[in-house]
Amino acid sequence: MNNDLVIRFIERECTIEEAREVLRWIEATEENKAVFCQMQAVHASIGIDHSDRTEKVNPEDVRKIMKEISRKRYRLLPYAAAVVCAAVAVLLFIFSPLNERNLREYEKVLAGIEEKKEITLTVNNDKEIELSDTSIVVTYDKKGQILINDTVAVPGGRENLDHLNTIRVPYGKRSTLILADGSKVYLNSGSSLVYPAVFAKDKREVYLDGEAYFEVSKEARRKFVVQTAYKAVEVLGTKFNVSVDKRQSLFEAVLVTGKIGLESNTGKIELIPNQYYGYDPDSGQDELKTVDARDYISWIEGRLRFNREPLDKVIHRLEKSYNIKIEILDSKYLKYQISGNLDLKSTPEETMNVLMRILIPGYNSQKQKLYQIKEK
Repeated sequence: MNNDLVIRFIERECTIEEAREVLRWIEATEENKAVFCQMQAVHASIGIDHSDRTEKVNPEDVRKIMKEISRKRYRLLPYAAAVVCAAVAVLLFIFSPLNERNLREYEKVLAGIEEKKEITLTVNNDKEIELSDTSIVVTYDKKGQILINDTVAVPGGRENLDHLNTIRVPYGKRSTLILADGSKVYLNSGSSLVYPAVFAKDKREVYLDGEAYFEVSKEARRKFVVQTAYKAVEVLGTKFNVSVDKRQSLFEAVLVTGKIGLESNTGKIELIPNQYYGYDPDSGQDELKTVDARDYISWIEGRLRFNREPLDKVIHRLEKSYNIKIEILDSKYLKYQISGNLDLKSTPEETMNVLMRILIPGYNSQKQKLYQIKEK
């Protein structure tokens, strides 16, 4: 664990994502709990002066604390476990100001909505509207009025403005959402978005579970924040893709235009166009690299574009897009890397045959069957 990050946690200067990382480390072993309590005790005992600080964490402060721990073997006090539990209990209070929605509230909203086969819009926290079309456009105006495919579905009113709304897009479908500030959100299959009918005066914030492409309206005075279970992305106005896959334990962000900021393992970073940031919450490892952003946003046009992508990941995306289960009969092919384009307007069978021909030149489905398609 990065000592600087632990000190930022103790001083309440870290982000919610960093706090979660520290808490996972604390709870991993008894030794980690002991080290944390020692650092907390030494931090308090040596009386670090913050008055002239220009950085959030002064490297000299960290050296002082670690030197003191090495010199003096602090014993884990009987109440140490209580200290750790207290840190967990007050985490949301520390990192969620009263005027902000916290992650627990977002997740509670999603947990209360039953998954259905149709696109589901939940407004005013409880009113559900099921939408049977494969692709839907939902638009909000500045008064909170909701239009579905240009038809008024929910009239505006002050009583609608203080509630969180949710749109759930099941596997096999996609949706477009135009928020009250004019920002456009393309939601991929198997994705959900929690958002207010009208944003607060000082901040625009949404919560994403799944994958979405954002075209954010530029507002210099109100940043736009995409919260997820793993990371948060902050922007003022730009185009980018965010994917949160809990099944594969992966967070991904790809920038198309403008700039986005997020917390990496080494601190806050800003992505530039055609940069990719990936984070594995299980291992704690992250990655920053240059990519072709078009590979990551082609789904909004009904296509999947791959560049040296392992077959198992391609299959996973096709399963979400078509709401089917695909079994590759020879597992040796799963790690093969492929490049190409797939048209999602084709049937699953047609798409899989194209994929097999990309994978194996000369493939003939009549002579050799390498996959099975099952309905979910």
